[in-house]
Amino acid sequence: MIISNEQSEYLIQLKKKVLQNDVALEQLTINQEFPMHLRFELISEEDDDFSFLWEITQSAKNAIRISLHFQEDESKIGLFRVDYNSGHRNPETASDKLPQRFLPFVGKWFSNEESHVHYHVEGYKPLAWAVPIEDSEMTTKEIADTNTNEKLSSAIQEFAKIINLETVLTINTLLL
Repeated sequence: MIISNEQSEYLIQLKKKVLQNDVALEQLTINQEFPMHLRFELISEEDDDFSFLWEITQSAKNAIRISLHFQEDESKIGLFRVDYNSGHRNPETASDKLPQRFLPFVGKWFSNEESHVHYHVEGYKPLAWAVPIEDSEMTTKEIADTNTNEKLSSAIQEFAKIINLETVLTINTLLL
């Protein structure tokens, strides 16, 4: 299955809910643990041809290394991902399908200290392209040792909003 840039945006914009035991949830409470590793199946009542997977992963070795990942579940094609404190290299060449916003970042290396946001781009392997988090819609720009739990909670809420999650999330932050 090939997904165009327009189809990717359509899938992200669909309203979604967390599916648990075949029930679309109106509310969900997430209890923060360390390390976090959560997987949620999502569905859209607007277009039931698609199902989705949302993963939240935190490194056991580096508490501020966190990934929020969203994909179309059947095809396993990644649509959107936010990586905090993790390295990545963008492709070295730009195709004619590459959106303008990525051109300044052709071949860019993101160091482990450089948080970034991945997007689906047609014609490339899933989530091959990223932009610095400063150039994205995410308002939680960093997660650091001094604010990990609160910032992670904010990042999860923002990510849920971007992928159009209608299930209301309550996040119980980890108490130290």
